[in-house]
Amino acid sequence: MNGERAANGASHHGIRPLTVDEALQYSPLSSIVPYGSEIIPLPSISLPGSTSLFASTEERKACRRSLGVLDQEVRNSNGQSALVGQTVRELQRLLKPNELTQFKFNRPPKGSDGDQLLPTPTSTNGHTTPSPQLGSFANMLFNSVDITYRLDPSPITPGSRSVKSQVSPKVKSRKAPVTPVKSKPSLENQKAADQNARISIADPAVFSTPNATSTPAVIIPKLPPSVKHDEYKAFPDLDTSVGGQKAYSTSTKKRKLGPTANVEETYAKGLDQREKADTALRSLRELISSIFEAEDQLQPDTSGAVSANAAKFFANAYPGDDEVPILLGVIQSKLETCLQKVATLNRFDDLPIEHLLRLQKLCEGALKSAEAVNLRLEDGHSDDDVEHWLQNVGVAETGLRSSRTLLRTMIAGREEKQLYSEEILQTTLNMYTNILENCIIPVVECRNSERSSKLFSTMSQHKKVISTLLHLAAKGLSMMSSLLAQQELAESAITTIEFLASKLVFAENAHTEKDSVLGIQKYIGLRLAAMDMLTKIFLTHKDQRSFIIDEILSSLEKLPVTKQSARQFKLGDGKSIQLVSALIMRLVQTSGIRSHERSSSSNKRTVLSLQTHSKGSLDLLDGIGSGNDSGPSQEAQNEQCIREAELDPAIAVEQLRDITQPLYSHMQRSAQHVTKFLVQRALTSTKTGDQPYRNLLDIFTEDFITVLTSPDWPAAEILLRVLLQSMVGVAEGDKSTAPAKNVALDLMGSMGSAISDVIVTVRQAAKGANDESELSGYLAQLADETLDSKLPAKELLALEGPYRVVMEHLRQQGLADPQTSSAYGYLATQWARNLCAVFDTSENGQGDDDPEPNDRLLALKLKQVVLTSGRLETDNDFDHVSSSHGRLAYAITQLNLPFCRAFDRILDILLKSMSSEQATVRSKSLKSVVQLLEKDPTILDRGVNVMLYVRKCASDTSPLVRDSAISLIGKCLSLKPALENEVLRPLLTCANDPTIGVRKRSMKLLKDIYLGTPKKDLKTLITDALLQRVRDTDESVSDLARQMFEEIWIAPYHGSAVESDHSVQFKLALKEQVSLIVKTVQKGENAASILDSLLQSILSNASKNATPNFRACAAMVAAMIEGVIDPQELPGQAGQQQILHTLTLFARANPKLFKPEQLGSLKHYIDNIQKSDDLFIFRSVIVIFRCVLPHLPSLQRDFLQSVQKSLFSNISKLGKNELNEVVSCLWTINGVLKDTERLAKLTISCLQPAYQARSVDLSTDTQGARLRLSKWITIAALFGKHCDFDSKQSLFKENFPWWKGTSVAALLVDIISNFTSPSQPADLRRIALDGMGMISRSWPKNFLMEQVNSAYDLVFNEENPDLQNIVLTAFKEFFSLEEARSEKLVDVVGAESVDAESGRLGVALAANENDGVSTSIAQRFLKHIIRIALATQDKYALTATEVIASINRQGLVHPKECGPALVALETSRNTAIASIAFREHRTLHQKHETMFEKEYMKAVHQAFIYQKDIVGDVLGATTAPYTSKLRPLFEIMKTSNAKLRKKFLSNLCSRIDFDTAKLDVSAPLPAHLQYSRFIVDNLAFLDYGKTEDLLHVVSCMEKVVAGTGTGVAHAIEVAGITLPTENMEGEAPQASALANIIDPVKLRQLTSAAIILSMLWETRSFLRRLYGLNVNQKQRDAKGKVAVKDLNKAPVKVSGVSADKFWEQLKHMMTALNSPELMITQCKAFVEILSVDNELKLAAEADDDLGTGGKLATPSEDEDGGTPAPPGGSSRGRKRSRQSLSETPGGRKKKRRPSATKGKRGSVDEDDEWD
Repeated sequence: MNGERAANGASHHGIRPLTVDEALQYSPLSSIVPYGSEIIPLPSISLPGSTSLFASTEERKACRRSLGVLDQEVRNSNGQSALVGQTVRELQRLLKPNELTQFKFNRPPKGSDGDQLLPTPTSTNGHTTPSPQLGSFANMLFNSVDITYRLDPSPITPGSRSVKSQVSPKVKSRKAPVTPVKSKPSLENQKAADQNARISIADPAVFSTPNATSTPAVIIPKLPPSVKHDEYKAFPDLDTSVGGQKAYSTSTKKRKLGPTANVEETYAKGLDQREKADTALRSLRELISSIFEAEDQLQPDTSGAVSANAAKFFANAYPGDDEVPILLGVIQSKLETCLQKVATLNRFDDLPIEHLLRLQKLCEGALKSAEAVNLRLEDGHSDDDVEHWLQNVGVAETGLRSSRTLLRTMIAGREEKQLYSEEILQTTLNMYTNILENCIIPVVECRNSERSSKLFSTMSQHKKVISTLLHLAAKGLSMMSSLLAQQELAESAITTIEFLASKLVFAENAHTEKDSVLGIQKYIGLRLAAMDMLTKIFLTHKDQRSFIIDEILSSLEKLPVTKQSARQFKLGDGKSIQLVSALIMRLVQTSGIRSHERSSSSNKRTVLSLQTHSKGSLDLLDGIGSGNDSGPSQEAQNEQCIREAELDPAIAVEQLRDITQPLYSHMQRSAQHVTKFLVQRALTSTKTGDQPYRNLLDIFTEDFITVLTSPDWPAAEILLRVLLQSMVGVAEGDKSTAPAKNVALDLMGSMGSAISDVIVTVRQAAKGANDESELSGYLAQLADETLDSKLPAKELLALEGPYRVVMEHLRQQGLADPQTSSAYGYLATQWARNLCAVFDTSENGQGDDDPEPNDRLLALKLKQVVLTSGRLETDNDFDHVSSSHGRLAYAITQLNLPFCRAFDRILDILLKSMSSEQATVRSKSLKSVVQLLEKDPTILDRGVNVMLYVRKCASDTSPLVRDSAISLIGKCLSLKPALENEVLRPLLTCANDPTIGVRKRSMKLLKDIYLGTPKKDLKTLITDALLQRVRDTDESVSDLARQMFEEIWIAPYHGSAVESDHSVQFKLALKEQVSLIVKTVQKGENAASILDSLLQSILSNASKNATPNFRACAAMVAAMIEGVIDPQELPGQAGQQQILHTLTLFARANPKLFKPEQLGSLKHYIDNIQKSDDLFIFRSVIVIFRCVLPHLPSLQRDFLQSVQKSLFSNISKLGKNELNEVVSCLWTINGVLKDTERLAKLTISCLQPAYQARSVDLSTDTQGARLRLSKWITIAALFGKHCDFDSKQSLFKENFPWWKGTSVAALLVDIISNFTSPSQPADLRRIALDGMGMISRSWPKNFLMEQVNSAYDLVFNEENPDLQNIVLTAFKEFFSLEEARSEKLVDVVGAESVDAESGRLGVALAANENDGVSTSIAQRFLKHIIRIALATQDKYALTATEVIASINRQGLVHPKECGPALVALETSRNTAIASIAFREHRTLHQKHETMFEKEYMKAVHQAFIYQKDIVGDVLGATTAPYTSKLRPLFEIMKTSNAKLRKKFLSNLCSRIDFDTAKLDVSAPLPAHLQYSRFIVDNLAFLDYGKTEDLLHVVSCMEKVVAGTGTGVAHAIEVAGITLPTENMEGEAPQASALANIIDPVKLRQLTSAAIILSMLWETRSFLRRLYGLNVNQKQRDAKGKVAVKDLNKAPVKVSGVSADKFWEQLKHMMTALNSPELMITQCKAFVEILSVDNELKLAAEADDDLGTGGKLATPSEDEDGGTPAPPGGSSRGRKRSRQSLSETPGGRKKKRRPSATKGKRGSVDEDDEWD
């Protein structure tokens, strides 16, 4: 610095050369140059002063003026001025000794006498030349710095040419991330400092040695040979800030700048930069001069002519009197470019202020023109309108270009206030508002729709013009953003900018390119500029922060739903988020940055003021200084505190805490403001509401999660953290509603998944770290320690730790980007805050570490970064930090922040929520845990027993929870298959779940376990469970079960089922599967029956894999044949009986699976029967033979004869079942042997003794005779069943000459029917009926025989269950054969011979001789069959139900005849009966809906009788869980249209209605009371599919109570029950005495009526509570109607509403008839209900509000007449509803709410008051 007299350049008074200390401060060879290289000259061999420091005299004077101001400040304030203090500290920072280049100076050369060649400076006349004097400020600065250098101890002789360096440069190497240790000043350095103080440099004027020169003796040593040039490292940021040049290329090692730097090159660059600046300034001056000259020429001369040169510069070369000159757009662009170049080269201050003001005046005209121009173009425009609009757009474009020129003069850094005119700035803002609101935004929001297609087309044609306008506007707003950062604008301007920016952000951009005029991305740039403006205001105006955030949040609801999901803000990694999300995060990050506010008198930053606390800490005072400098004592205290902080680590941390704590509080408040707004609205709205804040909260959360691991958006963590805190409070709050908890759990699941993502990212990045890189290895180590929770806090916060890596990464990206800069400052604040928190923990005794010197260094550096948002200065710099390193380091820091550390808390809350009282909460928690497991499967391996909670939920009462639990189990199994044993039991239970979805999901998981486990016991259990589902009542479930068996049993053996491919491994696997199938068959006949139908389905031609399935099953058959021969062939030691039984199933399914040689191996098992086991084997083999023999192409006759012989020899030893198979097999063999006569003779031999015994009285005969006769009848019947003996009629007529018929079967029936009379023994009679039925099944015409019908009539009249079952079995088998025949006819005949026009129906309707038989049986015996089905719930009822179902399937009777019975049977506790009835009922309803619905009320009553008499339960619902018994009926009704449903519900409610006088109360519990209870229970627990159905039911209930109830209440009052008279003592009579007065029958009638209506009203109230209709009523009253879409939705149950209380209330009411006192109490209670309930009064006075005025229900046509009158036709009850209900003396009156509107037909719901 120059003093007052010390001037650079040539000396006119012969001032001596400067000393080293004096010259050092001007040396350009230091590591940090304070100013530009053109200011201070480089060393030169020319004479001193040959090169001037300044380019002109004006620069010299300006520098002198600045120094003079500082000198004056020092003198006036004794060095305590804030301006002086700030300037000194800035220069001290640049002159820190440890950051400057170290120099070594040699001693001056000595002469021959040994004296120094540079004596003490003296003048030529012998007088001493005075030393140069420093100014006050320069002297103050000189005394405040401490820079020492040492001299070379060996002097240099005059003739020396080489310089020997005593100390070689030291290169410090760094191993990341070890914190460098600062070395203290050495003793040698201190000596050098002392020597420097004694150096004096002689004046060259008196230098006597001839060889001496006048150049100061500053000698720079050469580089030693051991040092290489490539070991140097440049400082790009410093080079850029100092010289404006490009950064030098970096080297691999860091080293301080040495003395051998290329000085000439640096000097050349400095001169070149200076020359560029001069050229730019000169060009600008010339352009301005030309503009001004042209403006002057606009004024006409005396002749009135105007210069033609003006037209080259101005758009209006001939302006009128009222017009102002407007520069051409080209001139504006050129002018703005020149201004920008001069400002960039720091020469803008050289422009005269008058010129700048004149330029602004020239721009003002274009601004005002653009401000007032009309830029709107309506949709119905004409061509002239478009032309005029284009002219106006040109005016706007000129205005935008002018605004850029104007703003360029304002953001160049000039201090003159004249340049910042509020009027001009407001005009500029008005112009931008006009252009953006009336042109840009309408164009952006224009869509290619039918309404605005013409406007869209016009705009698209002129897209280029509008794009130019948009581009200019974006550039102008960017400059406005820069102005906001530099200048203090008026509040009105700030407000205008805020609203304008908000409109730009929330303008609705198109979602697709085809719907956008300009393109989606072009508008994004304008939005980003608006976002930058809001951010700048948010940073510099703290008082505007709340307003900005509120404006943004309140504008969210302006966005359409589709807009909220349009993420158009592109991130660096290719992902996208909402622009609003980016803006919010940007604002939160900005709130964590130190704002530098501006002074009212200067544009410079105000010096920070520090005040001393009582504890010695420093308090940072924000804001603009008041203009008064702090006193001397205050400044001294500040300096003292700074020095103390540099020495004491604790004070350094205290200072850092005082700076960062307010910033961190701002961050938290901003984040809390945003999240509180979103959460509060999200918890009170739905995703489909008018204000879908719920959906919006999800989108914001997803956006924050998307950028959670991005270093550019660190605010996402604190936003998620605050949001998580809110959600935890909601989830754990006792008063939180179920929907609110669901929102919380859903978001917590998403956030937990995000944390898992971070963990997985860190884990993968640590594994993939490059070991060759030192930084990679270090970060990998930190990652491992973080994942193991072993990373020390101080290592995390170390100077060379991950925070430093992230900040270096951001710095390398470039802090010029506002987004990166905000992230950089935010991270610095976060780092500093966490560092202070660590030491706070230590001070509280929770830590072992105290602040250390290194912590002091870190605290001081972080404080500097937080205050200035500058670079973190250290001695050691990282090499280039790659993006992967930066992201990994940032992820490490995130895992150590509170949000990611809350993962265990999230998991714990989700697990505990599985035990919530609300089912929806339990379900949501399960789904959220699934989200966590998808991201981090290691949760299952932790100490928390997740599966314990899951298994508990799998048995929950709610199907929703069970379904979610099954989903979670499936996810757990996919992640950890070893859990199969633990989850198998819940899955097996859920496979039989009442809910179809739960069953299906469980079955799929069981299939996965089956295919993945090698454990046989698990496979067996799974097989049993799935087998039961083959006959599921739901067809989709049964089909799924069949498909699964095909996939697990057959499909695995498709590929190797060819014989040539039978490898050992395949055979072993096949045998394992066969063994499992055999074990399944051993479970019992039910399992075998199911497996039989399953195999038929798998092997049918309808199967998609019929051929491979056949090959696989054939291989299984072969394996089982081997197992029969040698049981050791199959694993598990399966017995021959079980294997053969299994083979019979395969034989029935497809006989072609067997080969002739396999049958030969089975033949010897039928040769001899000696024991019962042999009998079982015999029967199985015979079944196989019977099924297979007809399908074998050729068999040896000898083999068949051998089989026939064996069968004949064993006939006498066989029972009925075996005989049935044997006879069938014999008839099959007869087809080849053609030996029918032998079979006929055997039959005749059995018939003859039976015929002879027809008249014998067998009741007294011995048991042996009856047994023989029974055997003969059985054998004859079986042969008659399987054999056709009509060809042997002659043989039968020979033996029975009396027979004149033509059918042998009729002969058999005629003889056997003799034994069906009641006079025969019971056992013989059963055998005769059975035999007659077996023959008739094969020869149906016999069912029409009179003997048969008479025998069956006797059986049904006797009502003998066993005999009835025999007859029903015969019917069932016959009808089954007929159905099978019909289907077979369609399948076989239909494909070949069916006419195309008739199709399937034509085949089905083809007449045959058996049709008359089926119809006859159905019409004659249906009533008996229905009676049997409804009589019990045992096997007899099941058989009867099956017959009814078959009759209905064949359409043999009218649907109304079976409908009521099927509805009643649906309520049976026998699931087989209920499922059959449900299927048939559903089929009937689908085919005959309109016909069948008329029988439903009869069916309901039939169901009530069935439940009362047969089931023994008059209640209409079952408990645990509460389920309506009529639920199957209503499930079918839900498939009907709305009118039929409402009619059904109306009729159901009307069945409760009654006439009090006609009530039969003779029974202990009147029948109508029981029936009413049955209906009420059903209405309470029906599963209503639509809201309109529920509202209709409630409406009907209210009508019944309002209509009939008023008459009942009046009758009760008339009877004197509620108005007792007082006796002479003035006391009311007791209930017992009152009961004696009233007629008992009348009292029971009134009580029964009161009970029925009270139960109905209680059910209505329960439904309203259960489905939240009380709240809906209030909403309805507010809106007046409900949308149709809401009526069609399924009603949602309110969580926490239990049915137990309702159930107990009904149970208590049913006991009211037990005593007179209870009856009187019940009557009074009912009157009280009608007197109190306000809604009931209104329902009685007018039509139901729900059905008419409220639009909540649509009554059917028969209900439009309003509320029905009381029973009996009297209108007295109606009148009573208007008077007595509100004036009953015994009832308390309701007060009208103050807010009630007079005359409004509605009511206030009072349920909550009395519930």
